[in-house]
Amino acid sequence: MKSFNSLAVRVAVAVPGIGLFAAVAFLDIRYLTTGFFALIAAFCAAEAVTLFRPCSGIRMKALLAVMVAGSSAAVALLEPAVSIVLILLPGALISTVWILGDGVNNARRKTAGITGISVALALGFGLLARLRLDFQSPWVVFIPLLICWLGDSLAYFAGSAFGRHKMAPSISPAKSWEGFFAGVAGAVGGALLAGTVGAGFPLIIMVVIGAAGGIAAVTGDLLESAMKRDAGVKDSGAFLRGHGGFLDRFDSILAVVPVVWVLLFLFRRVVAL
Repeated sequence: MKSFNSLAVRVAVAVPGIGLFAAVAFLDIRYLTTGFFALIAAFCAAEAVTLFRPCSGIRMKALLAVMVAGSSAAVALLEPAVSIVLILLPGALISTVWILGDGVNNARRKTAGITGISVALALGFGLLARLRLDFQSPWVVFIPLLICWLGDSLAYFAGSAFGRHKMAPSISPAKSWEGFFAGVAGAVGGALLAGTVGAGFPLIIMVVIGAAGGIAAVTGDLLESAMKRDAGVKDSGAFLRGHGGFLDRFDSILAVVPVVWVLLFLFRRVVAL
């Protein structure tokens, strides 16, 4: 009964969120799309500061949030050469502040962590917006989203029912190889639903993208689990009831979006997408 109530809460929170994503995707307003994903990147960045340096105040969180949001918008709207430089700035600036305040020895892990997560946030959410801006179909936005959502759901149910062989017990004890393969199958299904049924892309291309995205999703999830374990916390935040924080909800998406964008870009040069 307890697990059912927990699932019901997760669904109740997820449904309005899915509706927001759908509205942004189908409205097709350039700056609304960019701003929406930049805002989510900002919330994730604020949580990341707490993970790597719990003693940080609101100013530090706000500073990184604003810079990451700006970098995300740059990835979506500017030329790649310019955006690559801009996505490195937030982590570099915050790292410099921490090194000056904490000393080099104490700040090395924090520096690597906050720089990496800043780049991942700017790149992931910026490319998610760019997918909508570069392609005509709103369903393109849902390719990485459904890869993660369906993959995660199928992995959860299959892992709970049949999971016997642990995947990474020291990082995420609940993950199993049975759940992993079920999750990849769900990711392929999500790619086919959004990419083939929705956007009209060739089936074989979506199978490849779904499989690659499913593997990337697990990688992103495990990386965030490792960060939380290192920080000694269960969730990155508590804003999304039943889901934890924004990073908890979007960790796998951050890993999947660049994979989807690169593969679509490559396939676009070969076939008409």
